[in-house]
This record gives sequence, structure tokens and C-alpha cells, in this order.
Amino acid sequence: MTKSKLALTKKQEEMLHLLRLDGLRREIELFEAEEAFKKAQEIEKAVHQHVIDNNEYISEYESENGTFDRITNGEHDFLMSESTFINDYLPKVKAAFMELYGIDNPLNFVYTSPMRERAFTAKKDYLRIAVDFLKISGAPQAADLEKAVNGYMKPELEKKLMDLNERFISGKPIA
Repeated sequence: MTKSKLALTKKQEEMLHLLRLDGLRREIELFEAEEAFKKAQEIEKAVHQHVIDNNEYISEYESENGTFDRITNGEHDFLMSESTFINDYLPKVKAAFMELYGIDNPLNFVYTSPMRERAFTAKKDYLRIAVDFLKISGAPQAADLEKAVNGYMKPELEKKLMDLNERFISGKPIA
């Protein structure tokens, strides 16, 4: 059994060419957004750990042996009392952002939040390339995939669309 090649009109070929260029741009945006998010996570983690390392915070929750342990991991700041967290810890985190990185991070602001949102949006935009490819190609499942990209998408489907984009943008054969 031989596979038949999809017959495209000149207009479809032109649209796919423009879509491939847009895909390259979106691929770069996705890479940059993911890198910025990773860097922001590293900075945020370092700041929180710096504050924990240079101060003594005690868990408000009793451990199994009946003691209240010192918090030694910046990712466990949720164990301190709300009062300590708000009145002591967060102001020190704000000061540490400035001291360590020269960043004037507002009090009660999650530093990684804008970068997380940017990466999320860039990924959705990138996945839409696969949907647009399928629409231009006349694939009947394009509408359902568009709904998935705009809503919740199972990781397996996301991986398939990412693979489709990679093959389409790089010019590799699409099975």
C-alpha cells in the first residue's frame, strides 16, 4: 500500500509557506519565554533561600518527634506562621531581590508570575501553528484540536502537536 501525497493548491502552498515563517517566529518566542521563566525561577529560588539562610524561621507545625523545626529550605516558607510570613519574611524577600539582583520587586508579588504567563501564552501560540497547518491542509480534526489548544489539552496530544510543529517548521516529512 502506497501513501498518496496530499495535493495542495497554489494558494494552500503559499499559506503554508507563510505559516512556516510564522512558526519559526513563534518557536523563537517560545524558546525565549521558557528561558526567561527558568531564569526567573532560579532568581526567585535563590532569593528565598538567601532569606531563609540568613534568618531563623521556625515551622508552626509540630514535627513527628514533637518539636518545631527550623525552616532550612526556601521552598518550605509556607510552614511559617502567616504573621511571620507577611510581617517579617516578605519584606526581607523584597529587600533581598534588590540586594542580590538589583530588582525592585513589589511586596507580595510573585516574581515568576509574568514570565510564567508569557511562557504559557507563547506555548499556546506555538501550538496554534499545528492547528492552522491542519486547517490549511483541510484536515477534519482541526476544529476539535483548536478547542483543545484553547482549553485543556492532555499531555500526549500536546506532545503530538509539538512534534507536528517541529516537523512542519523544519520541512521534515509529516506522516
